[in-house]
Amino acid sequence: MSGNRKQLFVVSALFGLLCLVSACSLLSSSGGLGGLFATQSEAQWNGRAENWNYDGTEVQYEVPKDVRTLSIATSEAVDIFMVKMNTSSTVIPKLSTRYLVSASGASAAGRGAESLESNSFAQSVVGMDLLENVSGISASGIIRKEYIPARDFVPPLPGRGGASRSVSDDLPAVMAEPMKSVTSTNLAVGETKRLWVDLPKAGVGSYESKFVGTIWYTKRPATLRAVGEHCYIWVVDSYFGTTASGSTINADQVQGLATQFDSMYRSIREVFGNESDKMIATNDLVDISSASDTGTKVNIVVYDIEGDYQADQQGGTMGYFWAKDYYTEVYSTKSDATGLSNCGKYFYVDSYFLNEAPKMLYSTLAHEFQHMINFGQKTMRSMETAQTASQVLASQTWSNEMMSMVCEDMVQDFLGVEDKDSPIARLPLLCQYYYLSGITDWLSGDSVMFSYAGAYAFGAYLARNYGGRALIEQIATNQYVDQEAITRALKSIGKNETFETVFRKYAQALVLDNAPSAVNAPSFNKTETGIEGTMPAIDIFNVQSHDELGRTQKVRPGLMKTDADSRVDLRPYGFTLHGVGYTESASTINLTFSSPVNDAEKVYILVQPHSEERRK
Repeated sequence: MSGNRKQLFVVSALFGLLCLVSACSLLSSSGGLGGLFATQSEAQWNGRAENWNYDGTEVQYEVPKDVRTLSIATSEAVDIFMVKMNTSSTVIPKLSTRYLVSASGASAAGRGAESLESNSFAQSVVGMDLLENVSGISASGIIRKEYIPARDFVPPLPGRGGASRSVSDDLPAVMAEPMKSVTSTNLAVGETKRLWVDLPKAGVGSYESKFVGTIWYTKRPATLRAVGEHCYIWVVDSYFGTTASGSTINADQVQGLATQFDSMYRSIREVFGNESDKMIATNDLVDISSASDTGTKVNIVVYDIEGDYQADQQGGTMGYFWAKDYYTEVYSTKSDATGLSNCGKYFYVDSYFLNEAPKMLYSTLAHEFQHMINFGQKTMRSMETAQTASQVLASQTWSNEMMSMVCEDMVQDFLGVEDKDSPIARLPLLCQYYYLSGITDWLSGDSVMFSYAGAYAFGAYLARNYGGRALIEQIATNQYVDQEAITRALKSIGKNETFETVFRKYAQALVLDNAPSAVNAPSFNKTETGIEGTMPAIDIFNVQSHDELGRTQKVRPGLMKTDADSRVDLRPYGFTLHGVGYTESASTINLTFSSPVNDAEKVYILVQPHSEERRK
């Protein structure tokens, strides 16, 4: 699902070159990889040996860069895992990642036998146009896609005449361009207006049209079909009828949208903050009541998004928020997206999916409303005081989508949405292909499904382990974005954690299903307070995957092998999970690691008491 789609990819500065003298010498990198260690044969590397006595009080051990051999002494039967994590915003190529040269003292059977064998196939999936062969990517057989133009929109600053906010110099003097004064009133059902939508130009007669980017937009007649306490529901006229069928909806469905949105409006704002009541004029921010005929109410526009309806439709965009609607009518002559502004608080939902999957569409209302709020809390609030473009906040797509899916997660119980129609339905894809998209990644094409799965899973993990509603409220409303917003939120509620520390503990929730109680390891299997209900506990080791025939199977996060041939790229803030093996009694396990290559890679060994049931 798309939302406040202003994606600014920030390329991190190269890591400072760091090398342990006992391990290797330094190399510079012309390929953009920071922190490279010198390449050498494993026989030449004289790393040191280290011991770890596992007693159940710690489950995760970071393997130092200069350690070649680790001996693990245990007093009981245990399961052993290896995790590799990328703590940078750039890709670490697979040949630059560490592996186990040898392992003794543990059986390689059991859960290790579930290793992901088809790594080469999975690597090739990134960039593919179609994902028919990838299971678990859809809920109720529907592939939920994002709306690219809204995602990639970069809001121009007032006074910059459409220049990108990425410019960091002082804002120039504003242009003197008059804005028409608009008086907002309480509109009544039956009111009509023309709205910019992405319906094709062909055959539209005299409709006003514009070509922006690669898409034709037309200004279509729409009628106000329902008025809620906090919303107006507009339906593009060609998609409304007495009978609901295909992409045509009826009056009962429209009223249902208004009722559902009103029912969660205040509660969502209590957690995520308020959407902005300002609009962007040429020279300043102005009150929305003087610039929009719909005033402070949220407008929900229903139509066949992208005009893609067909009888056997399997997927598409269920909804989107596009910040271009927060620009006043003085931008109407612009050739960029601001010239498509409908002037007010608007988001859009698909009429076909309202027929096909109404519960999922209701969940989409919460998802898109969070995007609108995020734009208000982060971008619009920072615009009010910004003196330079660099002071304007803009959430990266991964964090914005994470928060929208957490919002869906929080209202799931209240709306009565089944797991298969909620973000939980994305978890089978995470379990099988988590390594294709890192936490801070956002892939393109249909491969974006991997990024949605990863973003939701991390948000669900944060909410269930580090403060629930209180944490989410702080992330949503503080004046920071992305990783820093998470770090500041953790500190503000008294957690001695940062984005980096909770990221490194994330693997515990994905591989340890029998962690010692004394450790209090993070887990998805916890219930938290949601919005007018609860956030359900999630058994990540028994996630239900639904195929196109309606059949279900249970999946869990897959484990790779530990050898050199099983390596894959580590995506930005990505990771790989590996099954080392298990013991049937107290034992000493000896692990020999390859030499380090990239300083951004962190290697961990995780140990828990052995569970025979788990191995079956």
